[in-house]
Amino acid sequence: MVWLLAIAQIVSWGSLYYSFSFFVLPMQASLGYGLPLLNGALTVGLLVTGAIAPAVGAYVDRHGARAVMTAGSIAAALLLLAWSTLESAPAFYLVWLGLGATLAAVLYEPAMATVTQHFGTEARRGITALTLVAGFASTVFMPLTQTLLAHFDWRTTLRLLALCHLAIALPIHATCIPRRPPQPPRETTSAADTFRPHRHPAFAGLAVWLTANSVVFATVTFEFVPLMKSRGVAPELVMIAVALFGPSQVFGRIVMLAGGARITTRSAGTLTTLLMPAAMLILILGPAQTAGLCLFAFCYGLANGITTILRGVAPAELVGTAGYARTMGALAVPAMVAIALSPLAMASIWRLGGDSAPMLWTAFAWSVAGALGFQHALRHDKARGVD
Repeated sequence: MVWLLAIAQIVSWGSLYYSFSFFVLPMQASLGYGLPLLNGALTVGLLVTGAIAPAVGAYVDRHGARAVMTAGSIAAALLLLAWSTLESAPAFYLVWLGLGATLAAVLYEPAMATVTQHFGTEARRGITALTLVAGFASTVFMPLTQTLLAHFDWRTTLRLLALCHLAIALPIHATCIPRRPPQPPRETTSAADTFRPHRHPAFAGLAVWLTANSVVFATVTFEFVPLMKSRGVAPELVMIAVALFGPSQVFGRIVMLAGGARITTRSAGTLTTLLMPAAMLILILGPAQTAGLCLFAFCYGLANGITTILRGVAPAELVGTAGYARTMGALAVPAMVAIALSPLAMASIWRLGGDSAPMLWTAFAWSVAGALGFQHALRHDKARGVD
């Protein structure tokens, strides 16, 4: 189940998130709308994702993820088909309102909840395996989308991506996820139904940590290439650094998978929350040369890869498994808002000041806040949780 869920995650992340930027320029040429207007649809969609994630989590806690993820795959295919036929910006925004809701149903949160519900104490290895494979979403779908667009128009390419959901993700979600989660003892079910994640003392720390990581992730994702161009770095060197992000993430996940229980959440989280500020300092202060950029890419990718695992593991260990999907949904709210708004906010800081330094130091400050948030969560784990 875990390996198949991971394949479905590749399809969901790859076709709905990583492929978006490839469609903007062809759509601009075809429809005549500006890039900010078109990019705004993704921002709106991610805000919707964050808004409905808690409701999706509450449903998954009670009924399991099969119905949610199956419906999400169907909706993704239909909305991609609708996207392929649109002729106006308002219609594009309507499609992304729907795709935003779809993202909450098919991405990591319900998948990780499924693994946690069905594997209990072994969930950490399952989540590690899930993210290890799903981490190849950008590696698979970014070149795939680019290749399809080289041979077909953007409308046909969207229809082919919709077919991926119907042919791959839908059968996995409809048949491989158990119909209902294992039934816990009645007192555990009652506790899950009344659980309020935000009342747990570790929740605030986890929320700050994951939100801060989302800010840094969005900043690097959208501003790294323009930043390197502004510094006069050769394009081939930029591509070498970007190409290191993926393998570094995979390396971190392989280490976590191989280390198993010997690598605790405390030690892994402390390491990764120190690596992220270190990576940002290297980017800010280091020379824009091969060694410096490769070191930044390795530290950033390693930190991001381990964080993806811990975002599923840490809430279960520090807050508890009762109401786990609800907790994950609540944590997704500020994280998705950060991913949606950070690119615009960081670009504005850069453009208004005319210098990239304030933007980079802002991202560094967020990375430090994330490290402090994680340490706060460690001091308030489930042993001292609310009743």
